[in-house]
Amino acid sequence: MTAVEKQRLNECGPAVTYGGSDNSNAIKAAQELYQSLAMERPACVVFFCCVDYDREELGDTLAELFGEVPVLGCTTAGEISPMGLSPGSITGFCLSADHFVVETTLLKNLATFSERGAYDTVKEMMQRIESRAIAPMAYNSFALSLLDGMSIREELVLSALNEALSGIPLVGGSAGDNLHFRDTHVYYDKQFFSNAAAIILVNTTCPFSVLSGHHLVAEKEKMVVTKADPAKRIAHELNAEPAALEYCRVMDISLDELNSESYALHPLSVQVGENFFARSIQQVNDDMSLTFFCAIDTGIVLTKMRDGGLVAEFERRMEEVVAEIGEPQLVVGYDCIHRRIEAEGKGIYEELSALYQRYKVVGFNTYGEHCDAMHVNHTFTGVVIGEASAFSS
Repeated sequence: MTAVEKQRLNECGPAVTYGGSDNSNAIKAAQELYQSLAMERPACVVFFCCVDYDREELGDTLAELFGEVPVLGCTTAGEISPMGLSPGSITGFCLSADHFVVETTLLKNLATFSERGAYDTVKEMMQRIESRAIAPMAYNSFALSLLDGMSIREELVLSALNEALSGIPLVGGSAGDNLHFRDTHVYYDKQFFSNAAAIILVNTTCPFSVLSGHHLVAEKEKMVVTKADPAKRIAHELNAEPAALEYCRVMDISLDELNSESYALHPLSVQVGENFFARSIQQVNDDMSLTFFCAIDTGIVLTKMRDGGLVAEFERRMEEVVAEIGEPQLVVGYDCIHRRIEAEGKGIYEELSALYQRYKVVGFNTYGEHCDAMHVNHTFTGVVIGEASAFSS
């Protein structure tokens, strides 16, 4: 980079700022987040927060501090901040208008979701951003999604969004609530919404790379879903046996051991071609059925999976991305809650947290990850943003 180019970058200021707060007071946490994200020309702010905060206080304070700057966010099952894995906090990032052009939209009331309506809404958003784009749209744009994690509408929404985006990569996550499974929210236009999805379309001069994958390895044991309620993501029977009992038999665990940790440590997947996509269990029900985080249906074959090295797999992927686009200035990360639980159970939590800190990951533990039209589990999905170009407008 020439001296002139370096001077221009310095004059523009940082392309991205990020930060957070572990203050338990919603107002103080919002103020500390604002201070850490401050920049001269913000294009957009995205945050991820613990569900324990007073939402009204948090939302009102963020609205007052950031004014007319678009602010979007969601509740989580755990946060990833500049300090690594940071449950009980708020974290976020700000994109500079010198390097990013942003358009946002909200899909309300997903219970009566219309694929055509979502398609039209996203197409309108694309038309708005094309007139302001600072780089060719097709190769210099990505979309971020935040979806109510209890809506059970991810597959329909993502399918419509992916079609409307016409090849622009989409990554995102489903909002959480610390495994209570009651109360998940997204934040848009100065207020929190349930049963909604927030979409952010980004055009940038910064290099970026989308990644999505898991560390799991397939074993031989398989189970067939022989009775299911796909609308509720419930498997009633596996191999013609009560689902929970058959899962316990295959995994060689007792019924008393069924909890979030056992689901994280004994994952399942669906095979599509040569690829395996995890299907995480959310909870066991009184009738011995199992509720899943992702789509489930009668006839699906589930494969037992084993750990292939969570930390090593993530580090390998990041090394490949760094070789491609250079060191990241930010990684927007959507990390399955079962990965964090697995890391805790296997004593690699601190190692994983340090790795996220090393690569500047800001994100959250999700109830499901979004990658184009897919809603998946047990993955780390995100977008790695490289250093800014000196020729951004």
